[in-house]
Amino acid sequence: MRRTTKAVGTKSAADTDNDEREPYIGTNYDKTRKIYLKDVMAERHEFVLKYSETFLRFVKRRKMISRSEDLSLFLVFLECFAFVVIPAISMIACRTSKVSIVLTWFVLTRVFYFQRFMLALHYHSHRKIFPRGIIGRIANAVPTLIIAPMFGIPSGIYWFHHCAMHHVHGNRKGMDLSSTENYQRDSFNAFVKYWLRFALFAPIELPINIRKYRGLKDGFMCFMCSLVTFSFYLYLRWNVSRVCANWILAYPYILATLALMFGNWSQHVFVCPLNPRNDFKSTYTCINSFENQKTFDDGYHVQHHLDSRLHWTKFAVNFCTKQSLEKHAKEDALVFDGLHFFDVGLCVMLGRFSYLAERLVVLDAQKKKRTKEEIIKELRRRCEPVQF
Repeated sequence: MRRTTKAVGTKSAADTDNDEREPYIGTNYDKTRKIYLKDVMAERHEFVLKYSETFLRFVKRRKMISRSEDLSLFLVFLECFAFVVIPAISMIACRTSKVSIVLTWFVLTRVFYFQRFMLALHYHSHRKIFPRGIIGRIANAVPTLIIAPMFGIPSGIYWFHHCAMHHVHGNRKGMDLSSTENYQRDSFNAFVKYWLRFALFAPIELPINIRKYRGLKDGFMCFMCSLVTFSFYLYLRWNVSRVCANWILAYPYILATLALMFGNWSQHVFVCPLNPRNDFKSTYTCINSFENQKTFDDGYHVQHHLDSRLHWTKFAVNFCTKQSLEKHAKEDALVFDGLHFFDVGLCVMLGRFSYLAERLVVLDAQKKKRTKEEIIKELRRRCEPVQF
């Protein structure tokens, strides 16, 4: 699938040698390489299977989804239900005790669907994809209540953590439990502490946080989400199969907390210590990464924090407008070319700031042009704990 919306670029006449569909964005630090935005017209890879146009038209015509733009999310959920949920239910029903069977399911579903589902769930949490009504309410609950636990997310908990806490408090320490501000963000030991705190104490701390800022009802519901999932795990372990319980619920939780926390750590690894509440300076943008085509353009994290209700199909188009690029330049926002968040996070952990400097995009509107050494110094500065 390709986007049908064309972006309005800022490419000059001197750049007409490049494909007109790819807006000119800027250069690297020494101006030896021009950078164009390939994400605008890139082929999408959010779902795995290929579908006939007849089936896709049928889904749209029967109004199974609220917006035609959410077709990709629908297909991801459909595939996850078919290839993740149904096999898991079958293994539970058969009381499977062979590790090889459950391990095969675990590996294949993580490889093909973990990343895709997490980002589909993410955008579904912001804007439900199924129409209103009884059937729509049931369908909207399936991803977060039934599919999510098999990817390591306690049933119903994602909305509370991401929408009710993270986006409300915006990485602010003391309010956002997943805040990275207190940590030295190029330290592996600091990340391990960050991850372990979330993995071990989030089921307790999150309901308390929700109770504090949203009231007793939401706090109780948040607590019950974790309690029900944990209770179901114990039921499976004691009454069905310890192998099923571990590989379908426990091990996915460990992997999910590690992956999601490293993802959030990476997204908010560069935080300006002097202005950490500025969305342009508390995260950054990743362009021209193949991962964007699998993750609903997740690399446009600044855009997402500026407007969490903005549909993902508009991220790249909005980013490359003249007004947006000038705003990014004015705010000294970081933009990386050809990298995604995990790439950036790993580079930071390994101390490869020189490589990150080479991938940093220098926008034309930026008044202050930094040398490679100055870029490295600025990146290291933004990894320091926030004293604010």
